[in-house]
Amino acid sequence: METRKSSPDKKEIRKKHLAIRNAMSEPETAEKSRAICEKLLTSDWYAITDWIFGYYPLGKEADCLEFLKKALSDGRHVALPRTGADCTMEFYEITSLEQTAEGAFHVMEPTAECRRINPMDLSNTQITVLVPGVVFTPTGSRYGYGKGFYDRYFARYAKLNRFALAYENQLEPELEVLDTDIKMQRIYTETGEYDII
Repeated sequence: METRKSSPDKKEIRKKHLAIRNAMSEPETAEKSRAICEKLLTSDWYAITDWIFGYYPLGKEADCLEFLKKALSDGRHVALPRTGADCTMEFYEITSLEQTAEGAFHVMEPTAECRRINPMDLSNTQITVLVPGVVFTPTGSRYGYGKGFYDRYFARYAKLNRFALAYENQLEPELEVLDTDIKMQRIYTETGEYDII
């Protein structure tokens, strides 16, 4: 577990990185997101992955929508998360990005007709989860928005591939984390790819 007694608290680190991200221009985030999507399309896992659990970007998060559109056109199964009032998160299959509507926390989520996907029903199937966040370390630690949705999900489904998408300016050398904070296995940025596990 990475810990540093003198490190700023999570709230301050999140605040700092949200300010950095929000200060980026639309052309900058678009160009960096395009570079990240290109890395995903040429990755070693894309050709063999059956299911991609993506996300609909909130604000200036790394935007993977173009990648998800291409995955759908290439015949991949794509699912997006929907969160519940009980602080749970589940993924629902979409066949088009039009099958989304604004849900909790102003995030676009799969609409009511979409089918919930239980990874346990997809045995012998390659599932890759693309994970957003606020700040990461090159060794896989992650701070999200503090709700713990992804940590709880990965605690339930530990065998899923956990690949984060971020800008280089979202990286910190180290973070104070808890045992319940699930590490990423890879982090893709506009200029690099960090293999962790």
